[in-house]
This record gives sequence, C-alpha cells and structure tokens, in this order.
Amino acid sequence: MLSLSLAVCAVGSLILLANHPAGGGHELIDILRAEARDQRLNGLVHGGFIVTLSALVVCFAYLSRVLGLERVPVLTGLVMYCIGCGTLMASMLLDGLALPALAGRLLEPAALGDPGMPKALLLFSGTLIRFLMPMGLLFQAAGMFSWSIALVGRRGWPLASGVLGFAVAIAVLTGIFVLPKQLTEHVLLGAIVGLSLWYLAVAAVVWPSSRSASGAT
Repeated sequence: MLSLSLAVCAVGSLILLANHPAGGGHELIDILRAEARDQRLNGLVHGGFIVTLSALVVCFAYLSRVLGLERVPVLTGLVMYCIGCGTLMASMLLDGLALPALAGRLLEPAALGDPGMPKALLLFSGTLIRFLMPMGLLFQAAGMFSWSIALVGRRGWPLASGVLGFAVAIAVLTGIFVLPKQLTEHVLLGAIVGLSLWYLAVAAVVWPSSRSASGAT
C-alpha cells in the first residue's frame, strides 16, 4: 500500500506539473487577465498539489516508522520534509487560489481606476511566492538528503534511491543558490521532477516489504 501510494503521488505530481498554466505576459493587465482566465485550472492544479503533499506527509511518516524513528537521520528527514510540505502548501494556496481570485477582483473597473493598488498587491503576492516555494523545496530536499543517509547503508534499491536522493538534493541546493536568478523557475520545476523520481525510487524500495505484508495477511 505504501509503495503504491508513493508511486501514485509521484505520477500525480508530474501530471499536475505538466498541466500548470503558463504565464500571461509582462504587462500588468495581461497578467491579471491570464490569472483570472485560468482561475479554475489554477485551482485544480494547485489544489491537487496540496492534496498530494498531504498524502506524501502520511506516506513518509509511515516510511519513517519503517526505517526507525529513533534514528537521527530518519527523524530529521521527517521534520525537514513536513516543514517543506507546509511551506509549499502556503505557496500553492497563494499562487493557485488566492492570486487568481484576487486578479478577478482587480479587473473590476473600480480597481483598474487606481492602477497602483493592483500592482502593489501583485508585487506583494509574487514576493511571498518567490520566497515560499524555493524555501519549501529546500526543506523537502533536506529531508530527502537525510532519509538518503539512512538508505545508503543497504544494498540494491535502497542504495540506488539513497544515491539518487543525494544527487537531487545537491542539485536543488546548487540550482537555487548558485545558478542565475533567470533560471530559478526552471530549477524549481526541475526540483519537483527530481523529487517525484525519488518517490518512485523509494516506492521500489518498499515494494518487496509491501508484497510480503499483503501475502502474510
């Protein structure tokens, strides 16, 4: 059950990412119109991410029990990952639900009559998202790195998933702090893809135990 849940969350994250609405240009009125136009799709995609993150918290809480919560890397990974999920949920709520609804209100003639207000609200929202999303992914990457420490001590799929976790975590850290800001959006999208691939690797790790547990019942 755990293996299947992780695989579903991984595939679901990739599908949601592929259906993420594109931006609406650089002019203020174009951004507002795009956000208002894609309000339903934004809600579905970002709401789907919030549900997926909630399911992943449950999956990794159970995985931490399997790996041994008394182990420092496992407990650290669980705490870091939960912080990351909470931060990402706040970013998804703001970016996919609050901001499109706000854009619809700002397109009303009364709001457009004062162009300073829409611009200030969009700048404020965008600034929050610009900090929340990278922070959430960094905490998730830290959790992945910590869990990978607990996995590399074994052979086979656990070792492979641990090495993959190290590689993705280091890539996320390097991409956010080292690469130019113009590439930040691509780095964040790549981080979600990398995390999803790691979920699939962990699903392969727990698959044999899931089969044996179902067979015992």
